[in-house]
Amino acid sequence: MFASRGLVTTPTGHRCTSAAKFTSTRDLNHDRGQQRSHEIEDERHPLRSLACALISSLFCPILGFIALFYAIRALRIYSQGFYAEASISYKKAIRWSLITFITGLTIGSIVSFSFFVKAILFM
Repeated sequence: MFASRGLVTTPTGHRCTSAAKFTSTRDLNHDRGQQRSHEIEDERHPLRSLACALISSLFCPILGFIALFYAIRALRIYSQGFYAEASISYKKAIRWSLITFITGLTIGSIVSFSFFVKAILFM
């Protein structure tokens, strides 16, 4: 599916890739001779995008399927170890979740307002 994935198999059989990981920043303290690591969360875990996609699909189910597609794709790619591609799908899932949420609220507000106006006029 992705032609640019360069996989290397180690003697133990693990797959390695040159893609960036979600949490991979380390800080070395050379003054004391000790090695301290500070994990900085660069990206969110793709499971959060699935939760956002599920919630936003309640507001507009038609566009919610697109957000769900990218969220499930991000989870699948993340579990395979391709973190850079998972980050791209994660961002697309969050973007479509936001679009779905705003569209659902807008359509819901318009429909509610039209029913309100119809009820007031025909009283």
